Amino acid sequence: MPALRKANAVDTKDAVALVMSSAPLALNRLFNQRTEDRDYLAITYLLKAFSEQAGQFGYGNHCVIEIDNKVAAIGCGWQFDMGEAYVQATLGSMTSYYHGTDVLEVLHRCQALQQLFARPGVDEMCVGHIGVADKFKRQGLCSQLLAHFESLAKASNKQALTLDVKQDNLAAVQCYQRFGFNIIRTTEDISPMSLGIYVHMRKML
Repeated sequence: MPALRKANAVDTKDAVALVMSSAPLALNRLFNQRTEDRDYLAITYLLKAFSEQAGQFGYGNHCVIEIDNKVAAIGCGWQFDMGEAYVQATLGSMTSYYHGTDVLEVLHRCQALQQLFARPGVDEMCVGHIGVADKFKRQGLCSQLLAHFESLAKASNKQALTLDVKQDNLAAVQCYQRFGFNIIRTTEDISPMSLGIYVHMRKML
């Protein structure tokens, strides 16, 4: 039976592969970087960041569904105020991987995406990094993750769940719609990363 639990450091390799699958274009263009001295890779950064507990990409911010001792699915949730420790841990994971001023380019790209990925409102929980292993797709794991975050949101007196997903990821959009999400708006990325069109979706609780 699928078991939903908090992620841990042991999950790192399989969990990061699923996080990458949730938004491969965006994550690669955000974190891949070539300089005269180094080639930085998104996958390498995420493996390092996930192995630490705190921060946006840390294992402590994620939950997984385990089937037969395998990480079958992953997701995480954000709120309006994640706290200073969360912010510092996220920045720390970047500055410890990207040397010197190289991190400034990454931070600039993160800033550029704020128009694409809206910060959740005070009465919302934003869901992200949702990935399901190919072997376990179409088994209701996405809905199980969403139901978990819905319960967390209600327990925190939130009024809505929100998420952002690439418009051409039809399977994901349809999954979210079946769960009760509605498309609120579409936004095209106008940054140099050219990530395409994303839809912002919301489910009222």
